[in-house]
Amino acid sequence: MDQYVVSARKYRPATFDSVVGQDHVTGTLKNAIRTNHVAQAFLFTGPRGVGKTTCARILARTVNCEDLGEDLVACGKCPPCKTFDEGHSMNIFELDAASNNSVEDIRTLITQVTIAPQVGTKKVYIIDEVHMLSSQAFNAFLKTLEEPPSYAIFILATTEKHKIIPTILSRCQVFDFRRIRLGDITGHLADIARKEHIEVEQQALHVIAQKADGGLRDALSIFDQLVSFSGNKLTYQDVVTNLNVLDHEHYFRVTDSIIRGDIPAALVEYNAILQQGFDGHLFVSGLARHFRDLLVSQDARTLPLLEVGQELTARYGDQAQRASRDLLVNGLDRLAHCDSQYKASKEPRLLVELTLIQMCRTMGTGDSKPENGASASAATDQKKSPDPSIAAEKAPEPAPAASPSVVSEPVEATVPIPHDVPSPKSNGVDERLNYVPKRRLAGQVSIKETAAAAAVETAPMVLQDEDGSGPASSREVNPALLLKIWRDYAMLQKKNGRDSLHATLLANEPKVSGPGRIAFTIVNKVQENYMREEKPELLGYIRRNLGDPGLELEVIQAEIKVKPRYTTLDKFKLMAEKNPALLVLREELDLDLG
Repeated sequence: MDQYVVSARKYRPATFDSVVGQDHVTGTLKNAIRTNHVAQAFLFTGPRGVGKTTCARILARTVNCEDLGEDLVACGKCPPCKTFDEGHSMNIFELDAASNNSVEDIRTLITQVTIAPQVGTKKVYIIDEVHMLSSQAFNAFLKTLEEPPSYAIFILATTEKHKIIPTILSRCQVFDFRRIRLGDITGHLADIARKEHIEVEQQALHVIAQKADGGLRDALSIFDQLVSFSGNKLTYQDVVTNLNVLDHEHYFRVTDSIIRGDIPAALVEYNAILQQGFDGHLFVSGLARHFRDLLVSQDARTLPLLEVGQELTARYGDQAQRASRDLLVNGLDRLAHCDSQYKASKEPRLLVELTLIQMCRTMGTGDSKPENGASASAATDQKKSPDPSIAAEKAPEPAPAASPSVVSEPVEATVPIPHDVPSPKSNGVDERLNYVPKRRLAGQVSIKETAAAAAVETAPMVLQDEDGSGPASSREVNPALLLKIWRDYAMLQKKNGRDSLHATLLANEPKVSGPGRIAFTIVNKVQENYMREEKPELLGYIRRNLGDPGLELEVIQAEIKVKPRYTTLDKFKLMAEKNPALLVLREELDLDLG
């Protein structure tokens, strides 16, 4: 049986041109070698598995080659190249700083540096995971790193650059390795699969690249694992099954349910996901990524940001056309809140289900695009059409037949609104500015309407829905859900730098005062000013999240009991009532109450 070699070692790049996704590093190193401007100390930093140690070995082999060609590829025939390929080069030393991090290990290294190379022209020291060195070892290494012998080159590699002391950084040329893009990883895996005669689906390679999160070594390890499971044919379903990855079909079905406002379908789909053994937190993050992909699919300028396979691009474009931008942005906001609260929640499943319900109710009642090809104007006209009962109530009264001075055609009576009525906020929800009296016949004057128009300035603020109907609500309000929505709004204000408003909202808890009514208690003038300014936006936020456009909010001024201030004489009288002997003591000693 032949000895098995993992793909990460078998296909490790041997030249700068074969390094994947690090052109900015390899190009600089090749120019430095070509112009003989190779520094004596390098620091390679970046995520794991992106080619730091590989580039260090290629650099070490290239600078030691005695017959280097114009393409800067080592010949593989000279003594330094042969000893390197055989694994016993005397000019290239690798040190693992994770297990050799003491001062004594660095002193041994410094002693080796003083010996000139016997074969070749350079001695290269590769120190991996250099951030693991102790502070004493770093200090012992400083002088040698600053003034090494002419034949010595140090290459330091680390995944945690912030742990390297500044005195080391200032002595090195720093190269930042970046995460490898999905397309580069997918192409490299496809090339390896072709060399190994493995039939593989493109979508399967894309999922592997996503799972690797920019690390090529991780991608190769996952690839080997899946090939061991499936043999010479690797399918998308094999990858999804073995990597515990949620199939994108689930996200498409849940999103379709949200667009339709179909709460049962969304909950059933989420239950099916849980029954398959997937974590709810994984579903939340995956759905958020799906919404993000849909959002970037709506504009040709952001289409390159879509990181999915070619097979799914058309499908994302189709669903993105059926979902409005408001739906996707609001959905991302709700999913972000759910993601941040998931670990702290005692009922994580209920938290996710509540998020799906809110998304379906909000998106399905107006934020999403009309279905079945209905135009936006038709949907708007349908929304604005009056209720038959309301229309009947507002219908004009018939004119008396015995009154010849009354015109038979009804006209609209208008009452001027005072100029000092405050301007509405951006969302336009103040009912006082939308005052329209009932229709009257010409020549008729309503005393009630005239009085109502005159009292607009002093009337209490009653917020109404966006369409101006302001229907009274008779729904029961869930206190727990109300408190959560209230606190979410308070946290949004804190994130926006409005700490005083945040403190005002959390000073007391909102209470349910009846069907469709909530109350909030304030205790001082400052809180009253904040609530007067913020009430329209706050109530609009609560209405949207509860799905109750007729909800009303009442701000109550609490009675503050002020303790009386007692004088010295009052205090003495109170004490004397409890202990009359104090009066005798005062008279006998002729005491003064100062």
